[in-house]
Amino acid sequence: MNSRTHRFGPGMTMAVLLLGSAIMFAGSQSSNPRSAESSAEGAALDRQLTEAYLRQDWAALEKIVAPDYSGFTLDEQWNLSTLKREFPKVHLVDLTVERQQIKRLRPDLILVSDVFTMHETYAGQDISGHYWSSDIWVRRNGKWLLLVEQEVPLK
Repeated sequence: MNSRTHRFGPGMTMAVLLLGSAIMFAGSQSSNPRSAESSAEGAALDRQLTEAYLRQDWAALEKIVAPDYSGFTLDEQWNLSTLKREFPKVHLVDLTVERQQIKRLRPDLILVSDVFTMHETYAGQDISGHYWSSDIWVRRNGKWLLLVEQEVPLK
């Protein structure tokens, strides 16, 4: 998302619990021999998400977002219909990933966490800055979909 502050709304506590549980689960797993493959796959998904925002391409984004999507910021929680309604207000100009960690939680579940700097406006307001995000991708019917996305500004 890479991404995004813009994309969602309140509900931070739930997101923190969800992502925290996913990270703890990943940390408790033995090392995955497919680690390099998982990293490449997760990085490609993350780039695909960022590109959809950079190009302001709703059709591309809609193809990779799960119908039961949830997005969280410090203030808001979004679902797919909110994302679709708010998408025209998002204008991502540039995004630079500084650190990225990718974990395959299960064969059909990947967690991508980024620290990044972005230049973006949302509804005409500059929200550029330094952020942390985590995305959970799920594979359904052979296709990777963005299921959960969380973004937090860093001080």
